[in-house]
Amino acid sequence: MSKKLKITIRLVLLFFILAVGAVILYIKKTAPPGEEWIAYNNDKVIEAIDRQLQAIDTDSLIREKEQYVVGKSIEEIQKAVKEGQITYEELTAVCLYRIKTLDQKEKGYNSVISINEHAMDEAAKRDSGIRETGKETSGIYGIPVMLKDNINTSDMPTSAGAEAFSAFCPSEDAELVKKLKENGAVILGKNNLSEFANYVSSVMPSGYSGNKGQTVNPFGPLKISPSGSSSGSAVAVTADLVPVSVGTETDGSIVAPSSANSVVGFKPTRDSISGEGILPLIRKIDTAGPIAKSVTDAAIAYEGATGAQISQDFDKDALSGKTIGIVSYEYNDAGMLSELKKKLQELGADTVDVELDAGKVTVFNLIHLTFRKDYEDYAAEYGLPMKTLKDLLRYNEEEPKRRIKYGQDWLEEAENAPGTDDEISKSIQTADQVLDTLFREKNLDGIAFLNSTASTYPAAAGYPELTVPFGADKNNVPQGITFAARPGEDEKLLNLGYSFESHVNGRLTL
Repeated sequence: MSKKLKITIRLVLLFFILAVGAVILYIKKTAPPGEEWIAYNNDKVIEAIDRQLQAIDTDSLIREKEQYVVGKSIEEIQKAVKEGQITYEELTAVCLYRIKTLDQKEKGYNSVISINEHAMDEAAKRDSGIRETGKETSGIYGIPVMLKDNINTSDMPTSAGAEAFSAFCPSEDAELVKKLKENGAVILGKNNLSEFANYVSSVMPSGYSGNKGQTVNPFGPLKISPSGSSSGSAVAVTADLVPVSVGTETDGSIVAPSSANSVVGFKPTRDSISGEGILPLIRKIDTAGPIAKSVTDAAIAYEGATGAQISQDFDKDALSGKTIGIVSYEYNDAGMLSELKKKLQELGADTVDVELDAGKVTVFNLIHLTFRKDYEDYAAEYGLPMKTLKDLLRYNEEEPKRRIKYGQDWLEEAENAPGTDDEISKSIQTADQVLDTLFREKNLDGIAFLNSTASTYPAAAGYPELTVPFGADKNNVPQGITFAARPGEDEKLLNLGYSFESHVNGRLTL
């Protein structure tokens, strides 16, 4: 080989190496960042737990009592309490211990942002109450419940995931929290969330907040997204840190993380559960709802948060004779869709392929229009330390590495938006008209779709949605089927979901 040819080959190889390096550098700079093991303030959470468990032999507690908690439904837990196998105080202690050892450890799930310092005292009061009366007053009585950290609590901070509000305690509880307490629930703590319900940065991973860090999906930490924005609420339930949690949804924020973490997510009819005392994303659309291990547990939690009466004598054959519209898009997993239709038909349902034009109705792309006004109205009403969105932006810029690790371009967009809700009202009206026409013309009892792929229409229109676990796809990513029904048909929807759940048994466990 000539010397000239050798030089040419070396130059070509060098050029190739430099080109590959340039491409890799470009991808690193332009591709959205992935999740990282980031957890802030674990010591504070652990200290709050240790103070409450210091007089308890935790080894004996876990050995003897954990069996009555992990994998158990609320009904099974209540039965164990009645039979004297466990007390509400022991139940609460087991949950606290699991949070400490599974969630707050190094490379834990990081789904919990704060702990109620009085949880054990409240649980002991529930035990005293049941001894005095001989029975619990509601299904949620004595059951530990966690709340997404954009829901006001007077005895714990409500940060919405923002470092700026890590010490902010509203003067009173949100209405749904008041109702839960009235019905005897034990508020265990608050869950991490995608900061500001996933409205900070266009590249921020789901489940990340500047206040607590990154919540991870237990089925594939850093590999499978916990989804959002009620990420911590779903993870805490699937990891058996708490029997039930409460999340919030604007578009997909309950049903998406429920699907991704193989739990049940129920977003009820809009306004059927009070939104008073919840930091809004789009006030006109936001809805709170429970996340649980089963449809029945979700119904019990919904009753506890509203006072509504839902018959839990659910029918396993509720899908028989019903007409279900199947909504799909080109990007959906064809195999999962085929399996969904097959299962529904096996259960006696008629399935009809229906279309919902994804470009006709939008929710997420409208958040910026009213976010500043909704934020500032909330700040004025509940006393946030930063009364304007501009104040928050400036504060974040003072320490960007911690406070806005992924930037805040969406908050900046909201600051410069006009503040009118005409487009939001139009989207709500269009979604309602389209769904109403679809249900009437096709004589539908409900619609169904994979995960949260068609959640925008029912979210905008205020239709109730219920996600039920549906196993995993070929990549072992948990999947869910989301059903939606007409407004006010929450009990009917729960029956449809219960029927599907009972026959499919699609929930994955850790």
